Amino acid sequence: MKKKYIWFNILLTALALLAFLGFGISVTRRNHYAEAEKKIVEITEIYVHQYTDPSVTAQKLSDEIRITVIDATGAVLADSESVDVSSLGNHLDREELLAALEGKPRTVIRKSETLGVDMVYYAEKAETTDGYVFIRVAVPVQSARSYVLLTLPLMLIVLLGVLLVASVASVLFSLRLLDPIKKIGQNLRQVKNGVYHPMLPDTGDDEINSVVQEINELSKTLQDTIQNAESEKTRLDYILDHISDGIVALDCESGNITLCNKAASAIFAVSSPIDRHYSCLTANPDWNESIGRFLSGTADQNGEFATESKVFTYTMRRLANGIAVIVLTDITAEHESARLRSEFFANASHELKTPLTAIKGFNEIVGMKTEDEEIRDYSRRIGKEADRMISLIGDMLDLSRLESGQKLHPEPVSLRSAAQEVADTLSPLTAEKQISLSVQGDATVSAEREHITELIKNLAENGVRYNRPDGHVCISIREEDKTAVLTVADDGIGIDEKDQGRIFERFYRVSKSRSRETGGTGLGLAIVKHICSLYDAELSLRSKPGVGTEITVRFPRFS
Repeated sequence: MKKKYIWFNILLTALALLAFLGFGISVTRRNHYAEAEKKIVEITEIYVHQYTDPSVTAQKLSDEIRITVIDATGAVLADSESVDVSSLGNHLDREELLAALEGKPRTVIRKSETLGVDMVYYAEKAETTDGYVFIRVAVPVQSARSYVLLTLPLMLIVLLGVLLVASVASVLFSLRLLDPIKKIGQNLRQVKNGVYHPMLPDTGDDEINSVVQEINELSKTLQDTIQNAESEKTRLDYILDHISDGIVALDCESGNITLCNKAASAIFAVSSPIDRHYSCLTANPDWNESIGRFLSGTADQNGEFATESKVFTYTMRRLANGIAVIVLTDITAEHESARLRSEFFANASHELKTPLTAIKGFNEIVGMKTEDEEIRDYSRRIGKEADRMISLIGDMLDLSRLESGQKLHPEPVSLRSAAQEVADTLSPLTAEKQISLSVQGDATVSAEREHITELIKNLAENGVRYNRPDGHVCISIREEDKTAVLTVADDGIGIDEKDQGRIFERFYRVSKSRSRETGGTGLGLAIVKHICSLYDAELSLRSKPGVGTEITVRFPRFS
């Protein structure tokens, strides 16, 4: 910076001096021309007043002054230069003669055709006995320039001297001004490296001392801020590296990784992923596609990600500063526990079904062979409870199959066809309960027919079981935008508002005694909820005690 400052001052001084020199030369030249013109006018007026004879008038006074006598027609009568006047052309068209003829004499500068040099001309009329003649005086322009050239060397010497003095002054001044700035820069660089040494304000300049003092205060504040930030970063890094969840931060624009804690590095088995693209974490196409969709969109995402040996849930969130954060939580133990529970659930249900079937069969034989009415009544009760247990075990097995994660094989299914099949199946129950069951509308969904039939059956059966005599159950189907909407509505007992949030839980009953009376298992709506989750269907409920219940399922429409 010091060299730039010195050279800038020297260049600025040189330009100023050159401008001053050019201006001085211009003024000197103009003044000299003015003096030359004044001299020509004076000489011309002297000749005009003393004019007697052309030959005498045109006598040469000096080498620089040329006198010419011209008659009224423009012919040259005499010339102080040793030239043949007869060879000179007519001069009446000369500017100086025309000006004199009009009574407004003035000086004119042009090149002389006779001498071949630039001349300053001036002419006036001189009265004679025969009329008048023109007296013209001329001075070479070179004489004015020669004066300027004589002064130029002196001006150049002065210019060089001033430049030398300005250069020395610039160096001395820059040392005084820029050295404190240099020390300030060094001080700030030390602050950046975590070292702070206050500067003494002893530059001798009050303004610079004031700046140094302010920079000392700023440097102290900056150092404290840097130390606090480093301390917070160290603490945050420690926390991030010692939590069990994997955390990855991405730049939303480039997709590059800006943070990856130890847990995330262990999950993806990578080292030093910072500043690399997120695709370096894993070659799993589904995972990379999910991140790509997330970065290109605006909505947050949740889901599961599985490696060869572990299962994780992930949450993707976009922050306001252009950073996206992915948090991965290990749920391998929960998955394994759920799998073991499901297996136990399925195995226990299966093992219970066989003895229950045998009990039911033997009970029917006992009821058929006995003549005792009391024993027959007991037999009917045993049969009813056995049927309820078998139905419960069937629902448990159905729910277990749904939770097993078996691959789905969807196909186009007509909701009306499935609903009509359910209505036919439930006709004995509707007749027993004196309930009317109707089906309206149609739409097609992509699903396994068994699942759709199970869903509609559980909803319709609940509408029949928890209804009053002469009640109605309506299965309505319609297409709406990009969804297929299935609604099962009844005018039965309804559900209290405090119970509506839990009725889709397994084994939850609004009234246990009434469920036993109607034969409910408490798993029907749990099965419905699970089937909806398999096909990304939206499940909603509206109910009012004493008025009825309406359950709506919105399926993505088959296209």
